[in-house]
Amino acid sequence: MKNLMTTIAFCALVVLAQAQAERCATMSHWNQKALTNPEVQNRMSQTEQMTQFWLENHPNDLKKNGHTKSAAQVTIPVVVHVLWNDPMENVSDAQIQSQIDVLNEDFRLLNADSLDPSHPFWVHTADTEIEFCLASVDPNGNPTNGITRTYTDVVEFDGNGDEKFTASGGRDNWDPTEYLNIWVCNLGASGGTLGYAAFPSDLATDPELDGVVIRYEAFGDIGTAGTGGFDANDLGRTATHEVGHWLNLRHIWGDDFCGDDFVDDTEVAEAANYGCPNFPHNANNQCGSGQDGEMYMNYMDYVDDYCMNMFTYEQALRMYAALNTDRSGLLNSMGCNNSSNLQESQNEFKFDVQPNPSNGLVTVSSSQNTSVTPVVYNLVGAEVKRLNTVSQFPFTLDLSDLPNGIYYLNCINPKVSIAKRIIISN
Repeated sequence: MKNLMTTIAFCALVVLAQAQAERCATMSHWNQKALTNPEVQNRMSQTEQMTQFWLENHPNDLKKNGHTKSAAQVTIPVVVHVLWNDPMENVSDAQIQSQIDVLNEDFRLLNADSLDPSHPFWVHTADTEIEFCLASVDPNGNPTNGITRTYTDVVEFDGNGDEKFTASGGRDNWDPTEYLNIWVCNLGASGGTLGYAAFPSDLATDPELDGVVIRYEAFGDIGTAGTGGFDANDLGRTATHEVGHWLNLRHIWGDDFCGDDFVDDTEVAEAANYGCPNFPHNANNQCGSGQDGEMYMNYMDYVDDYCMNMFTYEQALRMYAALNTDRSGLLNSMGCNNSSNLQESQNEFKFDVQPNPSNGLVTVSSSQNTSVTPVVYNLVGAEVKRLNTVSQFPFTLDLSDLPNGIYYLNCINPKVSIAKRIIISN
């Protein structure tokens, strides 16, 4: 009997560990892609180089300790793709809006459960100055409520990406350079997975997979949120966590024992934390944390929704690095604008580059003739080509002498500096 009970206890621990390990499937998805495509790892390394370069040159782009509110520096347009087989999975507009509200509260440090100034980690909390809106303009320039609804014959998606393709019973994403795509669906058992996200570097290798996937029982904070045994995930923090990944944040334990999350102000952690630990938790751990222990209340840990409540200043800067590099298209996205804003924006300078990707020979076009100096930068921000000032569009740009890769074309004059990403593939 003792051996039987020991076996049962061991199996229970294994099942629990597996469920915990799969709460967020972002890294397991990325690892699987990296195994089959070496370019995924190469592109991740390039993105990290570009991120560090940006951080070194923009150390003060946010106010240290974002406790004094200012206007958002960027508003990200969101499209929510609802995939449903059972009517219960067809979450309401109100539930979708509740998730947008949670994202805005969490990213702007407006959440009611934010740390008190007396807490030792309060000094690290940050208003990221990033906001989100349901898209009001679709990729074709038509009005939208930012929600698509698709009945599917798929009873349960297994998190292998089928939910992102119309042909597989899901829904194709909108232009990932200009929208945050969120799929809400039934992920079934899926090892307890709440959701997963694509990293910014994945835009170069798998743009059709870009976005965030959330199970319908862990989406928003009303309606189906917290049902189906996911009562600890009823406050919309799964999306906060996954959007953090989408903006290039890592788990605070670096997905390894005392791993690196590429952020200095999150405190080193031995592993993921679950439930809701008491503070201080794991003080003076084997990784070298101080007397305040691990920052388990960070959105990039695995604790219950009601126990997480903060991003740090350096996490916010890292997200801004993503928004100024791989995800720079969001800075000029029209997705959040209403018709009057669209009319006003037609007076702003814009240009297009075609074909893209290209073999290096591209045409730069614009409906506005203004004098600009075209400058091309590589992924780490080094200037690789500069042309003489041009005042007539379209013009041809020959980049065929550059190695294959991703570059940024800036069209610069004293009033504007607009960038477009160019992919060269000979």
